[in-house]
Amino acid sequence: MLTGRKISEIEEPFIKRHRFIAHKGKSSKVKVPWYVRLGSRILPLGIRKKIGEAIIKRVTGDPFLATYDYLLRTNKHKTIFDYFDKTWTNGVPSYGSNVSNPEVKAAMTEAVKGNLKPLVEYAMRTYEQDRKALFEALDGDYELIFWYTPFLDEISHFYIRKKLKLMNLYFDVNKLVKEVSEKLDEGDVLYIISDHGMEPIPGDPRGGDHSDHGFFSSNTGELIEKPQDLFKLVVEKAEGKK
Repeated sequence: MLTGRKISEIEEPFIKRHRFIAHKGKSSKVKVPWYVRLGSRILPLGIRKKIGEAIIKRVTGDPFLATYDYLLRTNKHKTIFDYFDKTWTNGVPSYGSNVSNPEVKAAMTEAVKGNLKPLVEYAMRTYEQDRKALFEALDGDYELIFWYTPFLDEISHFYIRKKLKLMNLYFDVNKLVKEVSEKLDEGDVLYIISDHGMEPIPGDPRGGDHSDHGFFSSNTGELIEKPQDLFKLVVEKAEGKK
């Protein structure tokens, strides 16, 4: 969504990862090798994940670490940030944010074992830190603010079947949106976007995985069909200011 296009160098490591894990979620409709399909019939998903992660790290390395700053490091593609003079972001995957750092991995491992406390505490702590940074940015003199939070993603994997707990988190995000809206000046544009949702997956030790549909909302009434279309909307706003 930052560049308006899919970038194979970013996607390919994750596609290879899914091939080895043989995921059953809708978000991973990729062709998998025959031996992985065979393994999916005889091995539990938890074991397949461990084997898949070990194999893919030997083949391509950690895909999260390999791509977390790709757009900044390579400078091959124009992003929405290139169309404004004064921009701010707390980091976005491929633009400076690694959502699978060692602390997250350790918390996820505990969560798979049934201990959700470290993951929930980590997700909420980083969410509050990012939330504070957002409001500081809103008080600044920026033309474009791109705020990103992975906390719903991290927790929803395990809360997808815990409807009341998940609902409380969404209520909190709704409150955040209201507070942000109240700080906007007349003519300011607010876009809210998610590149995927979450759905229950039978046999997944976490409970759920990414769906193949996301979410978009705006205070302008504008709509988009796919995440990449956000780029066009933002660039049009930038060019309209010139």
